[in-house]
Amino acid sequence: MTIFINCEEITERDAAKIVPKGDRLTRQIVEAWSQPKIKHCFSKEDGFIKAAERNRKILKSFALEGINKLFRSSNYCFSTKEDGREETLYFEEPAGTTGRTGRLRQQHPKGPLAKVDKRPKTHRFLSKMRFESVKKWHRKDKNKHCLPCFDDSEKEAKNGKYHIEFSCRGTRVSDWHSSGGRVKIREYPDHRIRSALKNILGIRSVRAERS
Repeated sequence: MTIFINCEEITERDAAKIVPKGDRLTRQIVEAWSQPKIKHCFSKEDGFIKAAERNRKILKSFALEGINKLFRSSNYCFSTKEDGREETLYFEEPAGTTGRTGRLRQQHPKGPLAKVDKRPKTHRFLSKMRFESVKKWHRKDKNKHCLPCFDDSEKEAKNGKYHIEFSCRGTRVSDWHSSGGRVKIREYPDHRIRSALKNILGIRSVRAERS
């Protein structure tokens, strides 16, 4: 088993019992997280429950939300990879459609996550020096909902760059996030998408869970 809560290894059966809604979807998620390949370490039981519930809601609702159209190779943009953690894959539907964005996060202190953003995210790709400078600038209270100046070259995902994303509502910036890992561009992402969906949700493709 590879689920740990407060540094204690939890069996797949016990992990499924912890989540209040211990139905088939919960068991499916816990089974996926219990595979020996990846360790999932939660500091508290509440964090594990929250992570499982968020992904359970995705499995319950994605057919209605239409996100089966998002997690596919034609919408794949880039990945971020941090040492010691599985990669996170980022997606965006093309202009002229819904413009939906999202990511498949396979390993994180807050747990795996298949996320479809409520508001589309904008991505920027920075050098290490710029990345640290922009993060420091954004931490100031007066800048929390403002947007720093970015160069046009920072709109393009490139291997080795550092990643920042945010949403915009008018002139107000929200949902600011800076990735821990660095950018990797995968030329043939099909296998990685299937693997990520299996690791996070226990499915081979989103289409497989339409019911």
